[in-house]
Amino acid sequence: MRKYLGWVSIGIIGVTFILFLFIRGKVSGYIGTNVLIIGAALTLVTVLLSERGKTRTTSISILGVLVGGFIIIIIGFMMNGGL
Repeated sequence: MRKYLGWVSIGIIGVTFILFLFIRGKVSGYIGTNVLIIGAALTLVTVLLSERGKTRTTSISILGVLVGGFIIIIIGFMMNGGL
């Protein structure tokens, strides 16, 4: 089972961002942020429980880039009042 958790985490990332794209503009910003946080947390849990290998490295890399980008966008909003 642990062998496939890397693929599950990649799927969770994909589903999270597809869901985020569909609800964007239709719900408040807090709900969108909560969806991203829950998806990132679930992905992190599944990655940490998966076996070492290509999918684990890929999942951690994708999660790092997405979370890092989200943080950069938040800092941009805080500094400039918008992008």
